[in-house]
Amino acid sequence: MKEFAVFWGCTIPARFPFIEKATRLVFGDLGASARELPGHTCCPEGVLVKSNDEEAFYTTAARNLALIEKEGLDVVTPCNGCYSTFKETWSHLESDWRDRERVNARLAREGLHYDGRLKITHFAEWLADDIGAGVVAGGVKRNLWGMRIAVHYGCHLLRPTPAVNWDDPLAPTKVEGIVSALGASVVDYPSKMQCCGNALDRVGEREGSLAFARRKLLEVQAHDADALVVVCPSCFQQFDLNQAALRRNREDVNVPVLYLSELIALTYGHSPEEIGLDMHRVSVQPFLDKWEARGADRERLATSFDVAMLAKCDACQACKDDCPVCKVDPTFQPTEIVSALVRGELDQVLEDGQLWKCLECYTCQEMCHSRIGMADTFRKLKELATAEGKGPDAVSAAYATFRKTGMLGSPKESARRKLGLAPLPESGGESLARVLDDDWEE
Repeated sequence: MKEFAVFWGCTIPARFPFIEKATRLVFGDLGASARELPGHTCCPEGVLVKSNDEEAFYTTAARNLALIEKEGLDVVTPCNGCYSTFKETWSHLESDWRDRERVNARLAREGLHYDGRLKITHFAEWLADDIGAGVVAGGVKRNLWGMRIAVHYGCHLLRPTPAVNWDDPLAPTKVEGIVSALGASVVDYPSKMQCCGNALDRVGEREGSLAFARRKLLEVQAHDADALVVVCPSCFQQFDLNQAALRRNREDVNVPVLYLSELIALTYGHSPEEIGLDMHRVSVQPFLDKWEARGADRERLATSFDVAMLAKCDACQACKDDCPVCKVDPTFQPTEIVSALVRGELDQVLEDGQLWKCLECYTCQEMCHSRIGMADTFRKLKELATAEGKGPDAVSAAYATFRKTGMLGSPKESARRKLGLAPLPESGGESLARVLDDDWEE
């Protein structure tokens, strides 16, 4: 779907124009033609309108959709509330022909008619299904390698079914797929599917709204996420503006919040100033600073490791409990060591010494569905550690013996004679030493 009508809703243009700006940029970068149509009103918002007059709710939504149908277009909206309103209206009027006729009788006063033949798509749905994660990844100029991103879907992007039928309403994955395509690691956390609670503010339940925000933000923070990504302006309001309120009360919470299009626009090379990130109430500078640092870490790791494979290994962790050493020594957690590398903690990993517990038995590689494993990573870590003098003394001593004699031990001739074994041929230790001598000259 390259040409469509875009329905911004009320909240984005009025309160968060930076979300609109980033979304416009992403539309352009992905070659879409998003048309704005005159005559649109509030979608309308369900809590405030439907609870007063259900017929007004369905009639208003149908009028907005009829304006789009009149132009022969489908519609994409970056607002969960508008998306839910439109999908619920479509579902209701599809199944209740009497209500559809009553709505169309009202629309006829303005020369409009609602057929319900248009496609209603959310911005995230458009990215995942119409564009595809692979194409989204293709536009990335600077990926999010090493960054940990938590995702919040919001209720109305997924529910209620069957009116909304896009991703699994209880265990969705498609927004995570887009975030992963940008190079980030997705952070799971217990309250991922919990409502943001923003609607409580609209009915005067301020403390309840803050409680919802507090719980989610503290969980995201406890799981070491670098940012929380949302796909709904109301959810953004809850986690950005209400987080600012929590911080004014000296609560210890600091989670940068980004709308999905802002995250994509950054990876596509648009500057924070162009997008207007300074208009957020909670600064995203900590996220930007860490992203810059992760870029430097990536360059350093790239001299010794396949950083793409490291990120893939870290994101998977399917072999977490398969290592035979872990079964006898729970202090050794190889997947955590890989995660530490992705976080830029190479020096700490080399200093800690846990890496030497890897047996290089290749169990992880044989069980890895991607045939990656961790044995080669640990072998390289051991090499780096010994180069910096951080390896076990036994390893250094054995290597010195090897360089000198070409052997790791001398045969016991008395034991060989007792068994009737002939003496071994003279070793090539001296020859090997000359071959390995970096300073040797003819």
